[in-house]
Formats: sequence, structure tokens, C-alpha cells
Amino acid sequence: MTAVLVCGGTLSSTFLKQMKRSIPDAIWYGVDGGLSVMEEAGIVPNFLIGDFDTAAPELVKKYEAMCEVLRHEPEKEATDTELAMTHAMEQGANFVILLGATGSRLDHTLANIHMLYFALQHHCSAVILNETNRISLHNTSFCVRKESLCGKYLSFLPFAGDVKGLTITGTKYETNKEDLLAGTSRFVSNEAKDDRMDIVFKSGYLLMIESKD
Repeated sequence: MTAVLVCGGTLSSTFLKQMKRSIPDAIWYGVDGGLSVMEEAGIVPNFLIGDFDTAAPELVKKYEAMCEVLRHEPEKEATDTELAMTHAMEQGANFVILLGATGSRLDHTLANIHMLYFALQHHCSAVILNETNRISLHNTSFCVRKESLCGKYLSFLPFAGDVKGLTITGTKYETNKEDLLAGTSRFVSNEAKDDRMDIVFKSGYLLMIESKD
């Protein structure tokens, strides 16, 4: 099951409508302030979740009769996004898409990137999408097709420690059995060379960011 979390970061209603058309069967979450762009896009969430310190009270009241509302106290030990992701996984989601997860609040952006790690720890895949980037986290080897890339640029960064024995083939800049150490920018702004790219590594967590510009 796929769950889509609409968070309160930067997100246009146009992009949100496009996503809704592409994954109509997903379970949709309005995460606090993300409700406003869902209202603009004409999308009714299945669940509305948060402490509602951002969403307009009259808007929350309107949707209380239209979807299930999961209200939390403002003083809590997790972000609204983490609470939504936890609930989605409890409902059986094995793939979670985060929209509006990036923006001017850098602390929330970084916390949402950590949600990719949180998902993997619970045997769930997750991805952050915006109009120019796709961010994913991997703990096993994988391959990427050029035709499926979000944009021209493809960056790899170690997450939560070193990535051991990294081999990348099919890209402009390749590597063979190299340890990608934390605190390096060595594989930022790589590009696809072949139709298929293989990313193989022995251990660690590898962050992949696909960018259009």
C-alpha cells in the first residue's frame, strides 16, 4: 500500500494535482499545514493529522466532517510528519511518499530526510518528492534506469556513517569498491552515462538525490 503525506513545506497545488492523478489509489494524509494546499488542489485526505498549530482552525473544522482527524498535543516528542508516517505504516503502508517535505524551515527539511531512515528501520520504503528533486535512502544495492530519473543530476551521499565498498557503474563518474566516507561531497552532481546504472555497496546507508537543476 502506498501512502502520501502532504506536509507543510513548499508545495504547489499544480504539482499536488499531478501527483494525485499519477497515484489515485494511495492513502492520503494532510499533515497539519499541508491541509491548506490540499484544499487549494481540491483533494480530501483520508486522514488529517497534527497538533494543528499551523493549519487554520476553520479549515480543520471543515475537514473534521470529511475525513478522520488524528489530533495531537503541541508538546510532543515527534514531528507531525513522523506521527503521520508511523500511522501510515501501522495501516499497512510499505511505500510512503512525502510531499511538501522541503522548504524554508531547514530543521524540518533535515528531520524529514531522517524520516527516510526511520522508514527503512521499519521495513518500509519512502521517498521525498518536490518539483525539482527526488530524495531516497538505500541500505542495499540497487539499479537505476536513466529513463526513470527525476532530472539530469544524480548525487550520492553517505548517511549516518560511512558507505563501505561502493561501486557505481553506468554514470559519468564511476567508482570501484571505494569507501564513501561521512563528511565528503565526492559524488555530488554525477550524471547518467548508460541506460542502466548499478549502485552496489557492502554496508551503510546511501542517500540518492536526483535533481533537475
